[in-house]
Order: sequence, then structure tokens, then C-alpha cells
Amino acid sequence: MALNLQDYCYCRFPISEKGENTITYDHSGINIFMVSSGSLNVCWGDKDIVVNTGEIVYTTGPVKVNISKESHIDGFNIDGAIAQKFCKEYSGAFVTSGIFAPFLPQQIMQIAANYDFVSESYLCNVAFEIINTLNSVDKKSVVASKIISQAVSLIKQNYSRNYGVEELAEDLNVSKSHLVREFYKYTGITPGKYLSNVRIEAVKQLLVDSSLSLNAIALRTGFSGDNYLCKAFKKATGETPVSYRTKILNSQYLPNQISLKIDPELYY
Repeated sequence: MALNLQDYCYCRFPISEKGENTITYDHSGINIFMVSSGSLNVCWGDKDIVVNTGEIVYTTGPVKVNISKESHIDGFNIDGAIAQKFCKEYSGAFVTSGIFAPFLPQQIMQIAANYDFVSESYLCNVAFEIINTLNSVDKKSVVASKIISQAVSLIKQNYSRNYGVEELAEDLNVSKSHLVREFYKYTGITPGKYLSNVRIEAVKQLLVDSSLSLNAIALRTGFSGDNYLCKAFKKATGETPVSYRTKILNSQYLPNQISLKIDPELYY
């Protein structure tokens, strides 16, 4: 009998809500919401959790969300055997920043916005990737230091040019060693790796959304040329940019995660 992926991991009840409202979710599984602007009040059990701009909240089971005026939130529920197992391990609620899960904000927004236009199998793949991401983030409410928030913002603004950790440290007026130490402390990776991740995701977006040559894409995403781009892309993804583009453009291919637009404003 064929494996039904939906039995194991799937998205449902998508929401993209702006303005004052109260919504109650009476179901099991994982609830995940991101606040793009304003704030969100989450009532989970006897807990009252405030979620601010740029933060992501995770809860299990029934929950009520109170959206404040001038706010914008996106989210959905993830259910299935894998989600239920994760819920047993992390029953409760926690808040994290988009800083600690660099591309989770875009995943949430794109799923909420495109839920009715993508295949169920596609959504199942993305749901599984999101659970993997949640498993790697801190399960406590964490606030990054000001320097890390500034570093992430600068990386997003400058990834497309010849910009490295030295320039980043100089712009922040701190030593390179201090920056690397603090960045790793809060994110679990170095600022150089974070910058590389952002560039690779930007490459993926251009491979899918444009017909630009590899050299043109390289010059738009901070790589010195197509040779360096191909080496970095293969190291990060396990495949060449050409094979990635071909697979994504083939309707039969189900990517492990959505191609993500690089937009600094989505992180805060």
C-alpha cells in the first residue's frame, strides 16, 4: 500500500490576518504564528503570552489568539503522526525570534499566502521542514542582544555586494572576534555562515524567478563569479545550481522547502 504522507505531517487552518480580532483554535497538533507587525496575545491554558513584532510563537493543542489593532500575523496548524510526536516532546508553548530561525518567517508567510495554490504533498514537505527547524531552535523565550539584531539587519542589507565579517564588524564598531563570539552564542552559527545562508537562499530565488545566467546571479548575490557560486551552492545543497533550477521548474519535483525571498523587513 502506498505511503500517505498526510498521515505523518501536514498543514491546515492557515491564517493571514490584519487588524484587531480574536480567533479560537480548538484542535490538536502544532500551532505556529508569526507577528509581522504589531503584537499578538496568545491564551494557552492558564498562560497569557505576549508576542511582539518579529517573534514566532509555538503552542500545542487548543489556543486563543487576540490580535491587536494595526497588527499583522500569519500562521497555521501542523498535524499528523510526526507533529503529534513532536507535541509530546515539547508540549506547551514557547516564543522565539526570527533571528534564531533565519528562514522560518518567510516559510510561514508563504504557506499562509499560498495555501490554496500549492499541492498537498508540497505542503507536507514544508511542514516536515518546519518541524525540523523548530526542533533546532531554543525552546525558551530568548531576546537577542542589540548587536546581533543589528548584525542580522546589516547582513540582509549588504549580502548582494562584496561584504564580509570584517566589514560587518567595522560597521558595528566591534572587534571581529567579539562579533563572532556573540553571534555564535545567540544563533549557533558564525556570522560568516549566516551570510552564506542568506546568499544561497537569494540564489535559489533568482534561479526560480528569473532566466538570468549563473554569472549574473552570482554578481547579484555577493559571489565573485559563477565558478565560486557553483562551488558554494553545491557545498550547501548537494547539487548544482543548474540541476536545482531544472528540478524546481519541473512540476513533478517536490522541493524540501519553499524558495524564500530575502527581505530584511520580514525579520523584525
